[in-house]
Amino acid sequence: MDEAYNKVDSKDMMDHRNKTRDFLKGICLWVYKNVLKPSSLGVIFLFILIIMLLFFNPIIGMGDDGSNAGVLSQSNLYDVEELTPKQSMAFFEKNWGIMQYFNESYSSLSTSQTPFINAAVKLDFGLTRDGVFDLRFYAAIISICYLFASYLLFESVTKGKRTVSAYLIVCLGVFFFGDTAYTAWFNSFYAQGISLFSGIILAITLILMGQKKYNDYFLLVLFFSNAMIFCLLNHQYTILGIFMGILGILLQYVQPRKTFKIICIAGGSLLIVVSIIGFFLMSDNLTSINKLHSMSRGVLMTADNPETALEYFGINPQYSVLTGTNYYEAISPETINSTDMAIDFFNKITPGKIAGYYFGNPGQLYEMMNLAVEASFNIRPSWLGNYEISQGYPPGTQTDFFTGWSYFKANIMPGNFGFIMIWMGIIIGVYVRSFRLGIIARNERNTLEFLGLMTWMFIGIWQLYFSVITTGDTDNTGRLFVFSLTFDLITFVILGKLFFWFGKKLEKTDLKNGVNKFLKRKRNEKSVQGGTAE
Repeated sequence: MDEAYNKVDSKDMMDHRNKTRDFLKGICLWVYKNVLKPSSLGVIFLFILIIMLLFFNPIIGMGDDGSNAGVLSQSNLYDVEELTPKQSMAFFEKNWGIMQYFNESYSSLSTSQTPFINAAVKLDFGLTRDGVFDLRFYAAIISICYLFASYLLFESVTKGKRTVSAYLIVCLGVFFFGDTAYTAWFNSFYAQGISLFSGIILAITLILMGQKKYNDYFLLVLFFSNAMIFCLLNHQYTILGIFMGILGILLQYVQPRKTFKIICIAGGSLLIVVSIIGFFLMSDNLTSINKLHSMSRGVLMTADNPETALEYFGINPQYSVLTGTNYYEAISPETINSTDMAIDFFNKITPGKIAGYYFGNPGQLYEMMNLAVEASFNIRPSWLGNYEISQGYPPGTQTDFFTGWSYFKANIMPGNFGFIMIWMGIIIGVYVRSFRLGIIARNERNTLEFLGLMTWMFIGIWQLYFSVITTGDTDNTGRLFVFSLTFDLITFVILGKLFFWFGKKLEKTDLKNGVNKFLKRKRNEKSVQGGTAE
């Protein structure tokens, strides 16, 4: 009887061991499939970098240049530290006050950034209830969206493969997009953090749709939702909503299902309508300072004859004295704000007129685009500090931690529009063949990778041009953030393609076997020499 019990116990123990072993195997298999693949590892490294930089001392963020007053008003926040304007630029502020009473400066017209800030404020209040808003709650929300966008980006480039090339390109992606010059924007009220993740998702959904990587409906919802977020971030992006709305309508040809076509047409039409409404309702933020700079630091600065340039706008040639000056050194504030200045100068300047002038003077436009590209490669404005005033760093100090890519772009990469034109030619040359074949074969999916890259390119070039006609060459570093981002995204995708092509070439030439044979021959030679010596 004892033997029977022992046999039963042994059998139970064996069953338990087998179940435990199967359970552990299942965990290991899940980890291998989902955690150890290149895209997941890339996101994990980005997560570690963000946690280190944005949430633990010394906390990294961006100083405030005063342009975020409207954003603060829409979310009922105020400056609790009461820093001077100069200090606000030189130091990052983590804590902000939450208004408890009526907000006199509140504006009912919000941007797509407002819901993200409001969600962060409510989350902070729900957890702490201290009446002070910690900006890291906002950074946490933006970081989650950014990590999700990065995962999709890595998935599109690696195409689910686990080759050496896939791991290398993801490492390059971490080097590019984990750069502190990008992630430091999350700890600020600037719109750059949202434009970062929404800008990535906009085109990456098209590329993934072409690869049949995920469900088409899921990608379609991502495309339209992020297009809406991106276009309503700022007045200058609303025009892009018309372009993306048309693109969304054209996506109906990707698959024949009626439901899919209806979503494409409805989503694209809604995006166009909302963008047009946003264009007329949202403030264009073109102050007299912007108009002055668009002329003095743009049209007049690059003109051979400033007086002749002013005649195009119907402005008195005497205003040519403003050539090359900025708002703070040109003329007195009383003159700038006078009625005569408004009638004789500012009222005659519009973005449309400036665009028309540059269209007739392409040499000046090229010169301004050169300056804009050079400024865009400096991802962080040099005048905005990264540290809190309480941390004891000198005013305006910026971190050097994990800034290799931004340093390379700012100091080594050619910063001129000629380089950008060559770069665009290479991109179009690489992808236009697959696009043409897709059109001929009526296989619209094969055209989506090209369309995704062209979407990024169009958005980037649009921001370059818009910045030139609205502010000249002033304040371009922050304004041209999206161009810098789209340049990096397209470059990253192209390098990914190059890495995989090179990896396949190595496999075809069987270079690995050749190297192994060479090393084996060297070892044999050494062993023979050793035997001879003995």
